[in-house]
Amino acid sequence: MENYNWLDMMEKMNEIRLFSSLHIRGKRKGATSPQEIDMLSRIFISDEAKTPLDLSVLMGLSKSAVSRLIESLEKKEFLEKQYSEKDKRSYTLYITEKGHQELQQAYQHYLKPIYKLRRTIGEERFNSLLTQIKEANSLLQNKEVTK
Repeated sequence: MENYNWLDMMEKMNEIRLFSSLHIRGKRKGATSPQEIDMLSRIFISDEAKTPLDLSVLMGLSKSAVSRLIESLEKKEFLEKQYSEKDKRSYTLYITEKGHQELQQAYQHYLKPIYKLRRTIGEERFNSLLTQIKEANSLLQNKEVTK
């Protein structure tokens, strides 16, 4: 293990935690959780249909946690399963019209702090910050960093 001053490293961790907390605004009344919004967003922006296993890998969650999120989103009628013709146990997920509406409302709520940050620090610094965050995420997920 590398020899770092642990107090200094805890201060740095607390800054990262504060940044994350400031970004994640309070839950909207009666709305989906940030994890549910994350799942809906990943399905929505993907070029390909997603399976529960795909989402487990993308979101860094266990299969059981993904299953619970899918079940919750299905009950709210935000997601639909489309079963495979070859293997009736396998399915991909699609967002319903109601899910699209929820996503639109959630984006307006959850993205306000990010838009404010971009306006405040400027486009160049904002893009630099995001590049560094992507690199850090790749390193922490043991992926090769692409430049």
